[in-house]
This record gives sequence, structure tokens and C-alpha cells, in this order.
Amino acid sequence: MAVSITKQARDRAVMETDTMTVALLREYGLPGARERARYHVGRCVEASLVDDAASWMRVTNYLENLASLDHAHAGPRTPSGPSVPYHPRSGLNS
Repeated sequence: MAVSITKQARDRAVMETDTMTVALLREYGLPGARERARYHVGRCVEASLVDDAASWMRVTNYLENLASLDHAHAGPRTPSGPSVPYHPRSGLNS
């Protein structure tokens, strides 16, 4: 019985994290969502709300992972968009 209660609590925590992450992303975009989640972690820590701080840390970690993936896949960019490699033999950009 205790195992199923623990699994249910863990599943609920994951679902709440996903739901809050999506809501923050829709409202603020990725940079704003990261800022808001970090704000809530600090607020909960100051108020000694350990469980709430842990929940917001899960959201923060998820958003940080998204940001690192987004940054890793962005590649080099110019103000007008993605950079295009230069091919010295042809003298043209591909």
C-alpha cells in the first residue's frame, strides 16, 4: 500500500510540474518563465515553505534544461538569421 501512495504522490508532482511549466511558458515565454520560476523558489525559501520550494525547483530545473537545449540547437546566428557557411572555392555562400 505504501508503495502505491508514494508512486501516486510522485506522479502527481510530475504532473503538477508539467502543468505549471506549460502555463509559465505560455504566459511569459522561456526567458520570462525561467525568471518567474526562480522568483518563486526564492519566495518559498524565504517563507520556509520547503515542499513548495522543491516543487518550484522542479519547474526551474525543467525550464533550465529547455533553455540549454534551445541554446545548444540554435547554432551560430546573425542579426538577420542563421549564419551561412562560406565556401572559399566557389566564393559563394551556400
